[in-house]
Amino acid sequence: MDKIHVQSPSAVVFLCGGPYSKIDEPVALSLRDGFLKILDNPAIKGKAIIQAEDITKLHVFADAYEDVLQFETDLAEISDLVLLFCESEGSMAELGAFCVIQEIASRLLVVVRDRHWRGKGETSFIRLGPLRSLERKHGNTSIFVIDDADVGDVSAPGGIKIGVLKDQLQAPLKLRLATTRDPTTFNVDRPGHIIKLIVGLIQEYGALTFNEIDELLLTVGVYVPTSDLKRYLLCAESVEWIVRRKKGLDEFFIATPLPDAAVITTKAGRSLHNKGRRRFAIREHWKDYEPLRYSVITQFYGSVA
Repeated sequence: MDKIHVQSPSAVVFLCGGPYSKIDEPVALSLRDGFLKILDNPAIKGKAIIQAEDITKLHVFADAYEDVLQFETDLAEISDLVLLFCESEGSMAELGAFCVIQEIASRLLVVVRDRHWRGKGETSFIRLGPLRSLERKHGNTSIFVIDDADVGDVSAPGGIKIGVLKDQLQAPLKLRLATTRDPTTFNVDRPGHIIKLIVGLIQEYGALTFNEIDELLLTVGVYVPTSDLKRYLLCAESVEWIVRRKKGLDEFFIATPLPDAAVITTKAGRSLHNKGRRRFAIREHWKDYEPLRYSVITQFYGSVA
């Protein structure tokens, strides 16, 4: 296999936690909801905030995934940071699942309320199980304990103090983001790396069908079962690295204009200049022989001429 290096074409923060409402609703329903209502959040400026619920409600979800947890696990694999507010049964299940996967645990920041950390919380399964494991393997920066007296509670007068929540989370967010760098050397055993490779291949060709992606993966020595490929494509689509469009008889997957997600170094080697010429030639080919494919590419990249 040629040498492959992968990277995230854009920064993603995967947000998990309690219930949430519309951004313009003044009262926060949970800590996660309060975090979403922070209009100016310097620590994550320029990063996309992704929530699994935004995708699982779409009709295409059931075609790719049998359960939500598998989707959340794949999504966490391509995120720069997984910010988990441990405040609901669902988020506690996510915590347990994420902590046992090294690649996800290494980029996990758990926000837990003080009452779940000390007192009766000290002997809880959450504290003694996943939280202790996370802290032991990834240090103090992986868990941030928040006090109700400072931030407030949904049921308390005044509710959650969004300004205080914002101020308290700036430092831990910046610190955790600084320690969650993902290795770039391609590892076929990591779903996140395969997703980035798929995006890189689509970037190279502009637009590809499902079968073409499958064939190109085999060309670089990567076998992906059909069911997994469906998952990975939806995952990449959910973070807006790719989009899908039906054009004529074919459904194409098109890469959005972003930095390269994969670099494949051949034995001969290729310069950046050659990469540009190569992609230009590919698009010229589509223009001459597959005008429908070329048309869908130009919707995102413009004309080559």
